[in-house]
Amino acid sequence: MNSQPNILFLMSDQHNAGSMGCAGHPNVKTPTLDALAEDGIRFTRAYCNNPICSPSRITYVTGQYPHTHGFLGNNNFELDDRNPDTLGATFRRQGYQTAQVGKAHMIRRWDEEAYEFIRYCDLCDADRNDPTRHHYFKHLIDCGLADDYDEGTQAPGSEGRSKGCAISKLPYEHSIEHFTGEESLRFLETWDQRRPFFLHMSFQRPHPPWHPSAEHADMYDPADIQLGPDAADWWENKWAGRPEFITRSITNRMRNRSMDDLKKMLAYHFALVSVIDMEMGRVVDWLKANGQYENTIIIYAADHGDFAGDHGTCDKNVGIYESIHRIPFIIRCPGGPRGESRDAIIESVDLFPTLCDLAGVPCPEQMDGRSIAPEIAGQGDGKPEAICEWDFGGAQRRANAIRTQQYRLVYYTHELGGELYDHETDPFEMYNRWECPEHQPVRLKLMERLFDRINQYRRRTNMDTDLEAHARESNSPTHLLHKRCKKWSEVQSLIQHQ
Repeated sequence: MNSQPNILFLMSDQHNAGSMGCAGHPNVKTPTLDALAEDGIRFTRAYCNNPICSPSRITYVTGQYPHTHGFLGNNNFELDDRNPDTLGATFRRQGYQTAQVGKAHMIRRWDEEAYEFIRYCDLCDADRNDPTRHHYFKHLIDCGLADDYDEGTQAPGSEGRSKGCAISKLPYEHSIEHFTGEESLRFLETWDQRRPFFLHMSFQRPHPPWHPSAEHADMYDPADIQLGPDAADWWENKWAGRPEFITRSITNRMRNRSMDDLKKMLAYHFALVSVIDMEMGRVVDWLKANGQYENTIIIYAADHGDFAGDHGTCDKNVGIYESIHRIPFIIRCPGGPRGESRDAIIESVDLFPTLCDLAGVPCPEQMDGRSIAPEIAGQGDGKPEAICEWDFGGAQRRANAIRTQQYRLVYYTHELGGELYDHETDPFEMYNRWECPEHQPVRLKLMERLFDRINQYRRRTNMDTDLEAHARESNSPTHLLHKRCKKWSEVQSLIQHQ
């Protein structure tokens, strides 16, 4: 057995921290995650540092806040950039056999330096001029199923566009989830056991579009979906009390959506959560069957959350609420505590230094995060606050949030205002106290704490660079497939192999 532990970093995209059996959800079934929580530690107050995919993932692999690493845009894959000190590259230099399977949504050059084995599943990780080089899409081409690829923007008039969800045309054996599971097992079956492994097994979903296979679409009956008391936030109160642009955004999202529509979307969303859990279970079972479970650190986390029924809605990209900012975080360490939960505040920026600490790997300098090994052992007090930074376009442009044990404050701009929630009296964040006179001292204090943390922005990408990339790539074959609703049969003639 290796002297250093293996690392299995399990990740999904857009998973609400409450949507797990071990978190007490009344509907969602997650036996693999429940078992990991029973055999390890579940952090109930873990937070991401950016509420969208790529910047959040870059925070995980750099151990730096967005205001340090500077990548706040979501279109970073083709950037001509190198970083020898990412999470995967650091472990690779220390002799680990490294693998990235599934959705990376980061920077291609970083991935190539960090991972010996790469299998991409989402077209955000595809050569913009040649999607045939993309692992999952090439699999669909080889199987004659490329026109049934159903990720990315949905075509006008499609059920996925009009209803927010649909049954996939792809059989489960060719789904993104199963592909991610199969390729993860392929890596493990060929792994050089003279070296420890570092496997980042990262799922594209339950990020929308919500397209479970026919085999799993009826896993949850929409009529049985239970919503919390904060569902009244939309269905009765129409998100009253928020800044006007927030209310307008959620109104546009929920226009023409009925309660039945929402429950059907959630049923499909939860089905994807459960099949992801199933595929992770196949890998955990492999570790047990091959004598590696007791020598493997296993982490489960998401890049950010989803409303998943909270506040009477679903999806993200509306404000920075607990549903989006808080993430599931489970860690199982060989010989570590079992079946316990921690309510200490931790952040995604802490994962990198924690893994270095637990595995005895030297940690690169200039880390913003710090090891949470004391919290895992039940000896640390966590952080006084978690922050979240977002550049999301439009008139509002910037949003920044701070979450303490009692409060959440979100600041947009002077013109657009902000939000302030007191979790002691308002655990569902339904009553914005931003303008309440009695809360002004708290608001001022939290604003000072927030600005002390993030007042040195250094952006490498943002919405402006995303728009520039969009203009450059708008007619590329991969962009046509991923974002412009074209089918493979319509774009394959555009491919020019070098």
